[in-house]
Amino acid sequence: MVDTLLTQDPYVKVALNVPLRATFDYKIPKALAYRHHIRPGMRVKVPFGKGDRHSIGLVIETSVSSDYPDTQIKPITALLDDSPIISQELFDLCAWAARYYHHPIGEVFFHALPTSLRKGETADFRTETWWFLTEQGKTTDIESLKNAKQQKAFLDALKQHAEHGLSPHLLTVFELTSAAAKGLEKKGLVRSEQRSFIKSVETHAHQKQVPPTLNPEQAAATHAILAMRNEFGVALLDGITGSGKTEVFLRAIEALLKDDKQILVMVPEIGLTPQTLRRFESRFNTDIVLMHSNMTDRERLDAWLMIEHGQANIIIGTRSSVFVPATRLGLIIIDEEHDASYKQHEGFRYHARDLAIKRAQGLHIPVLLASATPSYESMANALQKRYHWLKLRQRAGDAQLPQMERVDLRGQSLKQGFSEHTLERMRQTLERKEQVLVFLNRRGYAPTLMCHQCGWIAACDHCDVNLTVHKRANKLHCHHCDSHKALLHTCPECHSTELFTVGEGTEQIEGVLNQYFKHTPVLRIDRDSTQRKSALTQITQKIHEHDQAILVGTQMLAKGHHFPNVTLVVIMDADVGLFSSDFRGMERTAQLITQVAGRAGRSSKRGHVLLQTYHPDHSAIECLCVQGYEALAMSGLRERQQLALPPFYHQVVIRAESQQEQQAMSLLMQLRNQMSVHLSEEMQIVGPYAAIIVRKAGQHRALLSLKSPQRGNLHRIVALASQWLEQNTKNHKIRFAIDVDPLETF
Repeated sequence: MVDTLLTQDPYVKVALNVPLRATFDYKIPKALAYRHHIRPGMRVKVPFGKGDRHSIGLVIETSVSSDYPDTQIKPITALLDDSPIISQELFDLCAWAARYYHHPIGEVFFHALPTSLRKGETADFRTETWWFLTEQGKTTDIESLKNAKQQKAFLDALKQHAEHGLSPHLLTVFELTSAAAKGLEKKGLVRSEQRSFIKSVETHAHQKQVPPTLNPEQAAATHAILAMRNEFGVALLDGITGSGKTEVFLRAIEALLKDDKQILVMVPEIGLTPQTLRRFESRFNTDIVLMHSNMTDRERLDAWLMIEHGQANIIIGTRSSVFVPATRLGLIIIDEEHDASYKQHEGFRYHARDLAIKRAQGLHIPVLLASATPSYESMANALQKRYHWLKLRQRAGDAQLPQMERVDLRGQSLKQGFSEHTLERMRQTLERKEQVLVFLNRRGYAPTLMCHQCGWIAACDHCDVNLTVHKRANKLHCHHCDSHKALLHTCPECHSTELFTVGEGTEQIEGVLNQYFKHTPVLRIDRDSTQRKSALTQITQKIHEHDQAILVGTQMLAKGHHFPNVTLVVIMDADVGLFSSDFRGMERTAQLITQVAGRAGRSSKRGHVLLQTYHPDHSAIECLCVQGYEALAMSGLRERQQLALPPFYHQVVIRAESQQEQQAMSLLMQLRNQMSVHLSEEMQIVGPYAAIIVRKAGQHRALLSLKSPQRGNLHRIVALASQWLEQNTKNHKIRFAIDVDPLETF
């Protein structure tokens, strides 16, 4: 019998960060009920699992009853928050996301929290030690400390900052030591004070920039966006590369800051956040916060708290920033909205762009999607008038669109991937003191290591792929499971030393160009060259320092960078994706080519693009070069409609993986048989079929694809499939994942 004096709702349903699609019932102890009002969105510590194990959970709801006998229900161990850590608005968004993406509700809620809060740390700003002069310190002559140099330097700096004191940040700037401070404290010359960390005010680097004059297209787009404020709507800012889309953002942000609103600006890559921050800091004298995965847990929590307390007016972040606890949100901007980085490909497989739109709908605020190459989904929504389609077809200032030229590689003798025509055009560009950008979407030295004698190929032990050669790091690396081994110099099969590489990667191209153009700096931008913190910023600074330079890189170069002196872009392998088994292959290829091409001629000098191709007459390549991306996209959308593919049909892919080769396939075959009785006429099911890379990280992978023109019917079937899979994988070493609106279907 439950004690009626305990509370009106003596039970709570708790979501835990575990891969189970259920909540767990716990009792509220009498002592807790007397002292606290427990509400949804608060964190609790609860017993979970065998022995004395405990987990951090989130209260989903309070309840007067439970489906379990009272003797089986354990009490909460501790309450970690005085008030809900997740606002009602974010709570509703997470609950909706768990239903829509058919993902365990606990994992969804915990994904929305910084790592520190997932671990149970307090949601408070950290405290830090500040130093101040005492009355004695104010009158002490610093020369009296001439034998204690560090103490003398500390006291001198503190006298210069007597009014505000010295923060830990200033101690670092002036290279002062805490040991010197403690020595002075013992002498009674300084005192310490614990203060709540909010932000490093000293790091704010605002330099007011005069806004450029908007051209008529930019002015019309800005007006249209501002006309939507205080109501839900989606605007697609479809602007050719270099058309000044960012300037349109800045004008919209400026107006909303005057309304005391917070603005969330989402970018696809961590590498773009410092660049975006500099641009915004040069325009706005306001608090700007970054949110991305390269930050420490403490930095992320500090940023999260600043946003929640309303101390950050502009938030710049990557995919997970869609969950920031902004209470005055007035606009969400999604830059490069077509980018696949907005889709989470592991665990909770949400699409940040789509969740941002759902969030804005609940808040009755506008969303701005921006891209030079919009996704086919966004273009279809714009065509159907669901989105406001704002077009910018004129480059900002005097810049003109680059000329695209197809370089026919058929029958040509190539010099390590380059045609003679391409190398000559590069020489001419460099002689004019201009820069060249070379694009190849393969990092490393070469994609394959082979034996000349027996044909042996270096393959990954855990995946059905070849290992990539990284010569500088002296290793063979699998870019799928991240395993690596030392670079081999002897064939393990026939013991021959005649090993050679097949194909080119960015590292090899960098070396080749250093040989061809010995007096020109060659700068490489890929995941390997930018691993260190601030490495990308340092490389881009070097690019701006040199008139003459060659930039070599992967798709990291395609995203939003502005290199005014690049006038020639070389796309080495324009044919990748033309014959892909993925129906999105051509869309991605066209987006990459267009984005990379857009790096050329962004100032007054006309740009040129060379596409090296074995298929210069291919209809897609010809359409892209002659008519542009929009014409190609329209053609692609017509084709997708005829073939009943997204965005005209809704799709869900169910993935299964196991160590045993046939287990995953067998599970999905059973699932298909179970679901077949529930399928409506318009619904289509394909598979199960093997993934293109069948074995990855030691797991064999199989897929089952469902699609339907009716989203509701599809989700009802997937909900049944989710329940069946959870029941039928409990005692087997088979993992499954449900991918709603997948970007990868193989």
